[in-house]
Amino acid sequence: MQNIVYIPPDVEELWIGLNDIKHQMSFEWSDGSAVTFTSWHPFEPNNFRDSMEDCEGKWNDSPCNQTLPSICKKPGLVTQGSSEDNHGCQKGWSWHSSACYWLSDEQVTYNEAIKSCSGRSSRLVTVKNRFEQAFVNSLLYGSDGNYYWTALQDLNRTGVFTWYNGDEVTYTHWNWDEPGYDKGGCVVLATGRSLGLWEVKDCVTFSAKYICMQSLIPMIPLLPAARPTPSLNGSCPDGWNSAPNLRHCYKVYHSEKLQEKKSWISAQQSCREIGAQLLSVSSVGEEHYVAHLLNKIFGESEPESQEQHWFWIGLNRRDPSGDQSWVWSDGQGYSYHNFDRSYQDNDDIRRCVVLDLSSLQWVAIECDSQMDWICKLPKGTDIKEPEVPKGNTEWIRFENAEYKFFEHRSTWQQAQRICTWFGAELTSVHSPAELDFLVQNLQKSLRVQEQHWWIGLHTYENDGRFRWSDKTLLNFVNWAPGWIGRISREKKCVYMTAVRGEWGDQKCITALPYVCKRTNTTVPPPTLPPLSPPSVGGCPKTWLPFMNKCFGVRADGKGESRTWQQAREFCKVLNGEIATIDNYLEQAFITSILPNITSDLWIGLNNRQQKFQWEEGQPLAYVNWAPGAPSRESSSNGKMVSCAAIWHGPQPQFTGRWDDKLCTEKHGYVCQISKVPSLSPASEPFPFPPSTRLQYRNSSYLILQKPMTWTEARLLCETRNATLTSISDPYQQAYLTLAVTGQKSPLWIGLSNEEGGRSYSWLTDDGTSYINWRDGEPQRLSACVYMDAQGTWSTANCDNKLPGAICNYNTQSTKTHKWSFNSSCPNSIGDSSWIPFRDYCYSFHMEVNISQKDAAKTCQKGGGDVLTIVDETENLFVWEHLQTYESQTQGAWLGMSFSIKEGSLLWNDNTPVNYSNWGQQDSGPSLLSPNSCYWIEGSNGVWGLGSCTNIRKGVICKLYRAEEDNIAKSILPPHSTAVAIVVLSTFALCILVVVIIYLYRRRKLAAEQGAFESARYSRASTGPGGSADKNILVSDMEMNEQE
Repeated sequence: MQNIVYIPPDVEELWIGLNDIKHQMSFEWSDGSAVTFTSWHPFEPNNFRDSMEDCEGKWNDSPCNQTLPSICKKPGLVTQGSSEDNHGCQKGWSWHSSACYWLSDEQVTYNEAIKSCSGRSSRLVTVKNRFEQAFVNSLLYGSDGNYYWTALQDLNRTGVFTWYNGDEVTYTHWNWDEPGYDKGGCVVLATGRSLGLWEVKDCVTFSAKYICMQSLIPMIPLLPAARPTPSLNGSCPDGWNSAPNLRHCYKVYHSEKLQEKKSWISAQQSCREIGAQLLSVSSVGEEHYVAHLLNKIFGESEPESQEQHWFWIGLNRRDPSGDQSWVWSDGQGYSYHNFDRSYQDNDDIRRCVVLDLSSLQWVAIECDSQMDWICKLPKGTDIKEPEVPKGNTEWIRFENAEYKFFEHRSTWQQAQRICTWFGAELTSVHSPAELDFLVQNLQKSLRVQEQHWWIGLHTYENDGRFRWSDKTLLNFVNWAPGWIGRISREKKCVYMTAVRGEWGDQKCITALPYVCKRTNTTVPPPTLPPLSPPSVGGCPKTWLPFMNKCFGVRADGKGESRTWQQAREFCKVLNGEIATIDNYLEQAFITSILPNITSDLWIGLNNRQQKFQWEEGQPLAYVNWAPGAPSRESSSNGKMVSCAAIWHGPQPQFTGRWDDKLCTEKHGYVCQISKVPSLSPASEPFPFPPSTRLQYRNSSYLILQKPMTWTEARLLCETRNATLTSISDPYQQAYLTLAVTGQKSPLWIGLSNEEGGRSYSWLTDDGTSYINWRDGEPQRLSACVYMDAQGTWSTANCDNKLPGAICNYNTQSTKTHKWSFNSSCPNSIGDSSWIPFRDYCYSFHMEVNISQKDAAKTCQKGGGDVLTIVDETENLFVWEHLQTYESQTQGAWLGMSFSIKEGSLLWNDNTPVNYSNWGQQDSGPSLLSPNSCYWIEGSNGVWGLGSCTNIRKGVICKLYRAEEDNIAKSILPPHSTAVAIVVLSTFALCILVVVIIYLYRRRKLAAEQGAFESARYSRASTGPGGSADKNILVSDMEMNEQE
């Protein structure tokens, strides 16, 4: 098909031999040949007859009885004799359309190729459309291993490719990952397996063959222009923006609601439905304007503090026949690029591109991610009104809502999108009366017996929990008899039947009619429950206090298993009631106390009134259903069928979630009472005090409060012989939910997918059988994970700075991690008190100010050496401990020197300095001087250097970990007489008394100064830390892994 060069201008569509007459949607060629190539238009074939489409050379399916012109094919005949007229081209040149082409045999640089073509009264070849590309490909066929220069170039290294004669770039045909990240270069055509694909080469150093092109008077009608050039004087529709020097209008579509974000395909459809396209960028000026527009909406801020915010643009490589080259969805040539070089995109997964608000560069990600988007519209163009599918044209009111019934068939996602055009959502159902109303109106439109209609109930992928698209609570279900709520990783969408209103689930891509619902109220986003002080009073013995309630769990004991009704009555005997769970904090507290319990636990939720509600009449403000629940049939005649229990069954990852069970089953139960004013209040762990080590089961936790990236958080945890926390079960999740609530801010955890694979993993290599993603997450392929204030997990760019992180000290772990060590540090020897970190022990002597030579002697006395630092984690560890002595010293010596023989810096153990953290050096001796001395600053952790003369610093000694007995033997000199032993023992006892007094005073001094409250870490500044950074929470300096 690519060799067809002319089609009459009045012919818009042609029949070809592909059809699905035998089997619907299974296409085959009419001559029986294999289908080895297709060129479908996007979203085709779709078997949809009513759409108006303009496929511009791509394939579309139509009814076979439609009358259209056709194109025939027959075997070619080889004729002998002279070739036909060459249309005026010189001998050795090949004709195509309105030009002659000539291929060189010599390999030259780009400028030489330009001169050579000019000497032949021609120019380097330009390729303006796919027909010219197909012809050039035919010329190159068989020239494997060669490259051919074209006229496309970026000689000025602007990042914008243009034809050498200044013509607009309207078509591109790039090879994989072309053009690269670097700006500048000239474009060649490849051969062999990459036949005809475009690649960028160095204009000066690279040599290639070339193609010259001579223009002729057109011999046949030219192909129509792809689209007219928009006028600079055109206007923009309301809500759209532009600049006087641009020919297009722009609009940013953004929302805080996840359900209103879209995949790349949905965003593209959304733009096209109003006559626009996803943003394409053809120049630096156009992108600068888009950046200005984004900053106008979201405000300007420093990139490192900017929250990650990505917007779909039209760049993609989704076409499986397009050789994986990047193309713009509006057909514009790909002549300008601005990819973020820190993101690797050379894989088969990330085929669509977003614009990153923080860096204003492009990032390739998975096309199914849910993002905001930017549309682009030619100036002077009116917005198309969305085509409203056929259906009931009136909104029908029932109670506090309005409903509209659409007979047009759509997928669940398409139906949801159409509902939002009217400020509505797919309908939710919350009572038998509402269900009856829907059934009555559906039967008026009934054409086919038992017709199915989409409603708003659905699950997310890898989750299985049902929720309404309008975010209302799931308190009513009407599943069809025999329906089984199987837990699945696939997304499920729910329909209802028109006759009985019974529900079932179906693949979301199925096309069904649907019902929209709108109200005058919106569902507020979940908020943190007010952390008011607990009410006055206490709880009886065996009852557990939390907030203003006392909870009593009855399970596993003799006679403790009861039916729901028996459990309710027994709670009343205890002067209480069966528990109601009003918010996620109460749920987290109850889940956190479940590890020692084995049975499910009844709570007060039931469907006596044909919908789920609390027994004591409290409003339903929170639900926590397990995947597939509630799943039982509705009640009738006031007879209770289902009651809710906290799951503690065979699938531990769902522990704490609610399941509906027959009320006659026997389980444990939870009672509650209000606090008793006459009882003394017991000490409550919640809310947890900040900056303290939190102990739960076999782990202890520390919450760091300091703006940091995910990598910085990991390093900070490792400096404490801990790790960014992993979460392996619902109990741990529940406890940490309580812990983070007081912070009211997101905190990093140890889950990440930095390499962009298909799954996330923990730093500790724990499995991910337990997950607690926020609805719709994870959104990104390459990201790190944080826990929000409600305890759910979300993804963010790993380089974003979040307010803190959670460190985990696992006291009973059997695994060996890079931060776990079996050896220990020696007890205090002399005046050395050792602190463990990784494979070494460290002793800080910041109370002294001595020369570098004296520092070496001091450390040698204790069996160690002057400090060496091998990476950023170790530098961070040292710097944090220096904060205790910030008022006593200006830093500590580094065991480093310049070797004239090696011509480089070496540590005192003769290993090379491969890591450094130098500050800005304004003056002083050369870095590579044998007369220089080196130190680490106490204020910010950067390294300094200067003359060894008249400089005094503190000392940090470093000792390799070993068995304590061996260390003592290597440090203490041998004595052969009993007298010497007695003398040494007496001396050691005196030293010990002195050390105890010294350590006591030093701890007291550190406490008075507020250890680590002014912590700062900088790689570029040597000035004092600012007040904005003085809020890091750490443990005592003498902390070690045995704590």
